[in-house]
Amino acid sequence: MKIDKSPETIHKMFNSVAQRYDSLNNLMSFGTHNYVKYMSIKNLDIKPHDSVLDLCCGTGDLARIVKKIQPEAHVTGIDFSEKMLEIAVSKNPNIPARQVKYIQGDVTDLPYDNNSFDFVTMGFGLRNISNAEKAVEEAYRVLRPQGCFLHLDFGKKNIVSKIYDKTTPLLIRLASGNSISYSYLINSKKIFPLPEELIKDFESKGFKLKKREDYLLGVISAQIMTK
Repeated sequence: MKIDKSPETIHKMFNSVAQRYDSLNNLMSFGTHNYVKYMSIKNLDIKPHDSVLDLCCGTGDLARIVKKIQPEAHVTGIDFSEKMLEIAVSKNPNIPARQVKYIQGDVTDLPYDNNSFDFVTMGFGLRNISNAEKAVEEAYRVLRPQGCFLHLDFGKKNIVSKIYDKTTPLLIRLASGNSISYSYLINSKKIFPLPEELIKDFESKGFKLKKREDYLLGVISAQIMTK
């Protein structure tokens, strides 16, 4: 299955869905994505004043959860969709800029020195990157020794996953009248590596598996890797 993941196409697609992104995510997951994201961040055990970089941050869900769990952490979110970032900023009006900030950028070419962050997170973003290998290399480069990389995305291709694939386009069509972007979601999900394959890929870049957590009967999987 061939999917267009060129930066131009992905940038245009996410800008076009930005205003509906959060509400449609709630609809597709029946709100369960919030629980999964919260538990994944909680498993990191982030300490006060730790620095966290959230790759492909979108509308800022993971960054907000980090601040909720550890208010004294310093968080940066990076994404190349300016429309998604505008929403992320608007949803965090009371958080000081010195503690959390959002920047537009390319996760395959991060504007940071080596060993800059205690934690690097990425939720539902890696499968949208044409050069995913380079993005993982960059995550490793900017992470400090003994730091943790959290990757969160779809997991097992089981019966629950198949039901999700069938119902999601219909729900989105009914809710928004347009399911093109979310058809991409299903197709990209189908060809995305399984968690065990991802772990091997991450290990080939120097990471070591610390913990794997599966959620919602394995439909969503989190891999916590260390440097």
